[in-house]
Amino acid sequence: MRLMLLPVLFLLAANLAAQDANAQPKPEPKPEPTKQPTAIEKWEDGAGKVDTPLGEFTLGGYATFQHKTLDRYNGGQSENFFEAYRIVPQFHWQIMDWLSFGMEVEFEGGGSGASFLTDNYILVEYAEIDVALMDEFNIKAGLLLVAFGRYNQNHDDIFWDLADRPFVARRVVPTAFDQPGVGIYGNFTQLPFFSFNYQLQVTQGFNDNFTNNEGARSARTSFRRDNNGNKAIWARLGITPQFDEMGAEFMTADFGLSYNYQNVGPDNTQATRGVAVDGALKFDILDRFGIDVTGEWARIWINRESNNTRPNGLWAYFVDVLFKFDPFPAAWRGTTFGRNPYIGLILRFEANDLNDDHVGTAARDDRIATTIGVSFRPITRLVFRGEFKHQQSMKRDDGDETRLVFSVSIGF
Repeated sequence: MRLMLLPVLFLLAANLAAQDANAQPKPEPKPEPTKQPTAIEKWEDGAGKVDTPLGEFTLGGYATFQHKTLDRYNGGQSENFFEAYRIVPQFHWQIMDWLSFGMEVEFEGGGSGASFLTDNYILVEYAEIDVALMDEFNIKAGLLLVAFGRYNQNHDDIFWDLADRPFVARRVVPTAFDQPGVGIYGNFTQLPFFSFNYQLQVTQGFNDNFTNNEGARSARTSFRRDNNGNKAIWARLGITPQFDEMGAEFMTADFGLSYNYQNVGPDNTQATRGVAVDGALKFDILDRFGIDVTGEWARIWINRESNNTRPNGLWAYFVDVLFKFDPFPAAWRGTTFGRNPYIGLILRFEANDLNDDHVGTAARDDRIATTIGVSFRPITRLVFRGEFKHQQSMKRDDGDETRLVFSVSIGF
């Protein structure tokens, strides 16, 4: 009888042990280690971010160095030279969730104060206090990048595959164009298929020194005084179609409409009105081939009589067509190169008229230009370029010129 009880006790003990084992919580699977970004990916994302007790501080910027060969048709002196074009440190301080301050300082031509330097200066290109209240309504104050057109708001060299800035960004919207003032901005994303953004600013504005050769560049005003006490209004409406919601995932786009009004004369006469239209289209044709089209047209009317030396209106435009090709092994993305490296072929077409009523009043008046360039962008924040530009002015020889430019821009 005792012998018969032994197997029963053994089975009962085994059953109790199994129940106890099932009652124990199973160990949770170990989470897979998070993939750490590579050094190049950190560079692309902006490695200069530092958390401090007083908020997040970001240090960055860019620098451009180049070699130019200028060949002037009119028998003037041709040149070729290396150029320390610009070095631009930037920083952004996120003080609180709703408050930040950003600033950019440009050192052009080596800086300032040395007698041997030429075409050089140091300039604060923006210094903005930003109060973020909600998506639809926010406030800026300080030295504002003027919200007129596209290039001025995106003027950093590292963004572009040509080093030379277009006429519209030199003579009509004198980039980088910043002024003391206040503004509001916001985004609306509630509607299907489209999102909208806006900027509205009040600043010092231009004075009346628009010229045939410099355009609006000579009409920039002091950061400390206003020549007439009258303020300029700048407004830009941005429109972004959501093509992915429309089933066209191979393309993206955004467009802008800008407007300006002010009086520029010292006696509050000479009202000006400005309009600008800009846009960008990107087509992902194949996995490693795409086309980007970017452009801007801007015009300013000045309510005054004109003559050969005093314009009453000016305009300019540019169109860039960039063909991008990525021939590199996929394994190089994020390691040897950045996430989206490419070799680019770029064409630019542009023109300007700095005196509406008269033709050929200065070397830069009534000018047209065509540029062809090649770029290599191994990393988003690094681009090597070579470009050839031919420009010609109507009824003049002193504006005719070719430029061969080799450049490198690096972001940090």
